[in-house]
Amino acid sequence: MTVTARLEIRDARPVPAAFLGVRPSAAAPNNRIPTTRARLSTADLAFRVFAAFRAHPHINNVLTHISQSNWPQVEEALNVILDPSGSENLSSLARNIVDLMCAERGITGKILKPYFHGALKRLVEPDVAERLIRHVETLFAEAERTARGPIASIEPIEGRMS
Repeated sequence: MTVTARLEIRDARPVPAAFLGVRPSAAAPNNRIPTTRARLSTADLAFRVFAAFRAHPHINNVLTHISQSNWPQVEEALNVILDPSGSENLSSLARNIVDLMCAERGITGKILKPYFHGALKRLVEPDVAERLIRHVETLFAEAERTARGPIASIEPIEGRMS
């Protein structure tokens, strides 16, 4: 018996207005969010991205698994990842999260990358979102380069003198 599963990959779900930290003005209709976004600190942005990840069932499950159910550690990793000034020493959890944000490996990578980009674009101004996306992609490239390691030069065994 064969059971087929169908996975729908959708763009990021809208982040609720409460996560944006702004309220619609009295002149704006109740169903619209103002086009200007509040300036968020790195910690506030990390918390809002954290909340968006917790709201997505699949991403929530995967991050619960890779963090061993230590959600404060996930939030801390997001703080480090989203901080352009201090991201040189990533924990193994932070490196895993960066990989999920950029590599598009497997189902989770294909879901998380556009979801993360969509959440950022809803939370901060477009130019800030693009800078943060480039920053995370740079972290990913550095982690990939480090994982490959230096190319070791090996001399042939018969060429060695004892």
